[in-house]
Amino acid sequence: MSVPERINIVIVIDTWAWIEYWKGNIQQVGQYIDGPGEKLTSVISIAEIERKYGNHAGSTDSMIREIRQKSRIIPLDTTLARKAGAIRRVMKEGGLGDAIIYATAQNHGGEVLTGDPHFLDLPGVVYIGKN
Repeated sequence: MSVPERINIVIVIDTWAWIEYWKGNIQQVGQYIDGPGEKLTSVISIAEIERKYGNHAGSTDSMIREIRQKSRIIPLDTTLARKAGAIRRVMKEGGLGDAIIYATAQNHGGEVLTGDPHFLDLPGVVYIGKN
């Protein structure tokens, strides 16, 4: 599967996608992250990566450095937080972090790149995980 050739594509890279990218497990992840278009990462992904990998000396530093090189980190502000809260009220699965990532994509006219099943049935998602 190749990345769709679209002009002005905006991809919000979910934490799941970053982790799969570093593992080299799913070819499509790299095609999107390294492919055309604007790449964004929600600041919540930084917190999730720190939570998961922060106990391994220096590993999160290099991960965050790569995220900054390949995407623009989007901060959480009041408007985005309120939108995420409203989204989380209606999401069937997932947590507030997922709602923040999804709201980030909506606010920037983008799509979430993920394989996290919490996003499977939502519009505006490029789902590359297992069904």
